[in-house]
Amino acid sequence: MARPGFSILVCPDPELIKQQVRRLLADGGFDRRVHFGDEGLDQDFWTDLGSPGLLGGNKALVLRRAEKLPADQVRSLTPQLGGFNDACWPIFCLEGPWEKKKPRIPAHWKKEKFWSVAERKGWLWQSPGLDRAGVERMAREWAEARGITVPRELAREFSSRLPPDAAAVASELDKLELALGERRELAREDLDLLAPPEEGLEIWAVLDALTKGQAGAGVWREVLRHRTSSESLLFPLLAGLTRDARQMWMILHGENPGLPGWLADKKAPVAKRLGVAGLRRLFRLALEAEVRVKTGEMKEEQALQHLVSDLGSLASAPGGRG
Repeated sequence: MARPGFSILVCPDPELIKQQVRRLLADGGFDRRVHFGDEGLDQDFWTDLGSPGLLGGNKALVLRRAEKLPADQVRSLTPQLGGFNDACWPIFCLEGPWEKKKPRIPAHWKKEKFWSVAERKGWLWQSPGLDRAGVERMAREWAEARGITVPRELAREFSSRLPPDAAAVASELDKLELALGERRELAREDLDLLAPPEEGLEIWAVLDALTKGQAGAGVWREVLRHRTSSESLLFPLLAGLTRDARQMWMILHGENPGLPGWLADKKAPVAKRLGVAGLRRLFRLALEAEVRVKTGEMKEEQALQHLVSDLGSLASAPGGRG
């Protein structure tokens, strides 16, 4: 089958993007060159686009994070993609987040003629990333490829312990394979080796509900009820709250918070609903609770009650949602 003149890959999961590139180039014979859209199209990119591969062979020119390219640079690609280049296969990877299961593609990409050509000829590949079914499939294929038996009673728990992020899944499965050694059957205690859910996720989930106006202080009390009573609740809660607020502040300002892509995408709508004013209020509430305890103004239990009450009214406060 003849290769495409160029390919466009649209997916928010970088690992799935890499896997798709590997599938496209599986037949071999391509000298792969990788560039990044957030660095712009420099002279090395244009040289790679216009010259043959190593020793005169074919070349695959992969542009990662292509959604970061400004409109004028996307426009400059159009003349280059108007004809078939035997020596070079351009592959453009748009890795921005999706919204409501649809890709958020920059308008200046879609208006270029080569985009409609890719759609018409089937040169456009799109994937929303891993869902739970995709995670289950990865876990099943991993076990089958290695001859590892997963007892039926463990299968669902096994896949549910894996995050919907392909790179994270691969990392967890590599760790599990190393621990299994020569054993070929998964045991329940092996699942304890898998990473726990992202710290602060339940706090983020409550903030999500609060900013949607779906919950009040009662939901915080429910969260706290499930935590162990043998240790202080206030300071672990403050640590999780400030961590989530810091991550959402970075997301709101276009910075990388160091989270898996799937989790950053989940937190982004909450950050937008809170806005700058709401996030500042989160930091202030956490600081006030800490100061009240350390100055002796309140005991931990009292400060905790005040914090829960204040957070419960966060969404309805003037300016509290940005």
